[in-house]
Amino acid sequence: MHTSDLTWRGGFENLSREHAFEPLRIEGEIPRDLEGTFYRNGPGRFDVAGERYRHWFDGDGAITAVRIVNGSASGAARLVRTPWLIREERARKRLFGSYDTPMRRPISELFFGDTKNPANTSVLLWQDRLFALCEGGKPFEISTSDLATLGERSFEGVITKAFSAHAHYVPDRKCTYNFGLAIQNNTRVEAYALPDEGRARRLAAFDLPGARMNHDFAVTPKHLVWFIAPFFMSPLNLILKRGMVSSARFDAARGTEIIVVPIDDPESVVRFTVPTFYMEHVVNAFERANGETVIDYVHYEDIRRLEDYVGGLAGGAPKRTLASTLRRAVIDVAKRTFRSEPLLDEAVELPRVAPSVDGRAHRFAYAVSAPELAPPKKILKHDLERNRVEHYDPGADFYPSEAVFVPREDAKTEDDGYLLTLVYDARARTSRLEILDARNPSAGPVARCAFDHAIPFGFHGAFKAKDRG
Repeated sequence: MHTSDLTWRGGFENLSREHAFEPLRIEGEIPRDLEGTFYRNGPGRFDVAGERYRHWFDGDGAITAVRIVNGSASGAARLVRTPWLIREERARKRLFGSYDTPMRRPISELFFGDTKNPANTSVLLWQDRLFALCEGGKPFEISTSDLATLGERSFEGVITKAFSAHAHYVPDRKCTYNFGLAIQNNTRVEAYALPDEGRARRLAAFDLPGARMNHDFAVTPKHLVWFIAPFFMSPLNLILKRGMVSSARFDAARGTEIIVVPIDDPESVVRFTVPTFYMEHVVNAFERANGETVIDYVHYEDIRRLEDYVGGLAGGAPKRTLASTLRRAVIDVAKRTFRSEPLLDEAVELPRVAPSVDGRAHRFAYAVSAPELAPPKKILKHDLERNRVEHYDPGADFYPSEAVFVPREDAKTEDDGYLLTLVYDARARTSRLEILDARNPSAGPVARCAFDHAIPFGFHGAFKAKDRG
């Protein structure tokens, strides 16, 4: 593809129609051992009353689902109907700022908390319930039957301000962990534990100097770990109606702070500073027998290496190609030491591993690869044991999204399963769920489940397997 054609811009247009589950056209044969529902979150509306948002991350959230049963598939897609979306629909104009769209009413938004949560980034499956997540606020519960919005949730008052888009499950503890940011002149970080059974609870809290942003963190069976980059928002610039991220300051001289919370002793927080870098997403994290904590992550020299790419995509004009690499951080918590080792020198994002190795040492990682001034073009499988990389390219004018790993029922190996990715067909302006054999993704999809309309480019998803009684 020639990026000058910009055929992919159709993936940044509003969801053309909302609907509950309806049959999808199947190409190929869906594996009989693949049954359950795939959920994906991302922006579904890129404007308010014709006024376009300035950034991909600003759009109002929409949940897409593909339900697979007995070799057939049905799909659904609906906007997350937050109170703020409804208020703007009634007003017929934009009322709120977002990630980089300036605030319309900065006094009300900054000082009275009348801010918008677009609920547009990820999904959480917890205790047979589905939630739309964005770090701009609390989770929104979504009906699994028809994707209707059921309302904002605080988990019985446990979540006070916000809840990150990146919850991490630890099988060894049968618990999901997440955090939220309460941002004012300084920033309060609150960590949460969501057990498979029982109530959510607040696990720990600590403070950061300044108005800060942080997207993801790492979780092992022993520790919660944050890499807090020196990225500071400017309340003055927000009052002056400037975009939040474009007017923020990245102060490289201050370094990146490593913050470690021991899960079994959450009051004993460990903090130390290392040379500056920025981390957007964690691949996985685990503990070594020698006591070292290992975190594989997507590394940037600074946040502009990410923003110069993602900030211009929705407008069709990224300033540069994605400038990320995969690296491994090794932390000795007791000695307060940190080192970062290169794993893969390729521009990747939206990394995943098999759920069976969450919080454990992994061999394989999956990600999207973005080599052009365009949305991600390939799915990547990285074999760390053999230092081997395998790609799947769906073809000219086709653009994949995050690959969600689904294990086979009796998986024998870590890659014994399927990769599910929503692919945008830029020529036909339609989307389809492609099912890849994770053992050999470059061979192409074993099946496709096609919508008759486009699903806008989005972010993170999950799969809920059908219960096998």
